Amino acid sequence: MTLFKHQALRVAGAGLLGLTLAGAVSAKLADEEIAQLGMTGTPLTPVGATRAGNEAGTIPEWTGGIQAPPANFRPGGTWVDPFPDDKELFTITAQNYEQYKENLTPGQMAMFKQYPETFRMHVYPSRRSASYPDWFVENTKTQAKSIDICPQYAQRNELCLINVQPGGGVAFPIPKNAEELGWNSILSHYVGTTMDAMGNGALIDSIGNRTDVIIRGREYWPYQVPADKKPSNEWFTQWGGAILCDSWQIEQPPRSSGLVFGGCNYFDNVDFQVYLYIPGQRRVRKAPEIGFHDSPSFGSDGQRTVSSRWMWWFGGKEPRHNYSMEKGKEVFIPYNSYKIADADLSFDDIYGKKHINQDLLRYELHRVWVMDSELKPGFRHLYKRHVAYFDEDTWMGVAYEAYDAKDRLWRVGEQYNLNLYDKRIMRPMGDSQIDLINGRYTTFPYWHVQAGKATGFGMPKFETTDEVTVDLSVYTPQGLRKFGTR
Repeated sequence: MTLFKHQALRVAGAGLLGLTLAGAVSAKLADEEIAQLGMTGTPLTPVGATRAGNEAGTIPEWTGGIQAPPANFRPGGTWVDPFPDDKELFTITAQNYEQYKENLTPGQMAMFKQYPETFRMHVYPSRRSASYPDWFVENTKTQAKSIDICPQYAQRNELCLINVQPGGGVAFPIPKNAEELGWNSILSHYVGTTMDAMGNGALIDSIGNRTDVIIRGREYWPYQVPADKKPSNEWFTQWGGAILCDSWQIEQPPRSSGLVFGGCNYFDNVDFQVYLYIPGQRRVRKAPEIGFHDSPSFGSDGQRTVSSRWMWWFGGKEPRHNYSMEKGKEVFIPYNSYKIADADLSFDDIYGKKHINQDLLRYELHRVWVMDSELKPGFRHLYKRHVAYFDEDTWMGVAYEAYDAKDRLWRVGEQYNLNLYDKRIMRPMGDSQIDLINGRYTTFPYWHVQAGKATGFGMPKFETTDEVTVDLSVYTPQGLRKFGTR
């Protein structure tokens, strides 16, 4: 099996669940709804989370998150733990997880059953650490009054957005339906404007053998850029303007080195417009399979799909699932796991034989939004059902479960997000995606600090709105050619 083997689409048929795509109704927010959002004194936080804690007192009130780096943080260095004095409350194991199952996901409980000797969850006090730049808070109010799901969605089942304002912000801080929740998971977490970093999309087989797939990732988020900072090149302005431009370049293993793709998706066309440079052929070709629904993720040996990027992804302009949502479910999720940003960690420290080293992870009780995707009758997809969990304070994916055509729980995942407090951006710095049936697991190419150290690239470069430093030509078919290395 090669790193780029394509899997067949083999799932068919499913019942209707919750809101149908064609029947979803969207509406921009009225002034009285916008008034519910704020830094202080409002029922909702600036991004739409419930400000108050829970009745049990196990989830605190949001009071602004991390407002400044810890005193021992050094600019340009790794992100030290801002909560070093927190003590572990308890550890959930295969022996006691039943008493906590009300706050566990089906995926977590399946992990306890499958790996009873090694899977555990260290639970700490809940810290609502998310914080946001002032401009992001203000732009959310402007964005939410204007942005809307396009009429083509109800008419022709085509995903798109209209009336998008430049400068980003949360698209739908008070989502009225699951489709708005889906858009939030893609648009509404502030990850900065550009990223240039090494990552390891490691592949671990069923007996624990590992292949490190080192990838240089370059991201650009035009959605978060003010109007006067946006590029004028037609490649970025077509189809209503680009949302996300992405590029991965494989550095190792040697047999795949030099493969690089680049492209963007757009508000009027969420199918990624991607081109691929193939070193052996010394040519650039269009690669519609990259970024499309359940196609294999680049460099994943078929073990990750586009559907599970950031735990969930639309994957194309014609959705294949019906969606429903649940608000405010209290779940133990990975949160504030700053150990994973330690530059002294090796890949051997991170990747266990069966799953990520759980001793590196911190779990906390938080409220999440749950998005349940059920395959539409007459459509095909690897995942008959896909359930994703999004943190209420960041809109970022934190976990998922995927079910196969026989309704078996097939794949489960968790994502490890950190507040990079020197820039007030939220980034996934690691994840884990496990196949419960074949026993393999993999990660998206995160673990940027360790991959940068291993390759000599250095620390990941995450820039903010006024610092677009990535060479944008990597996202165009013309410019991609110069990035070929052999």
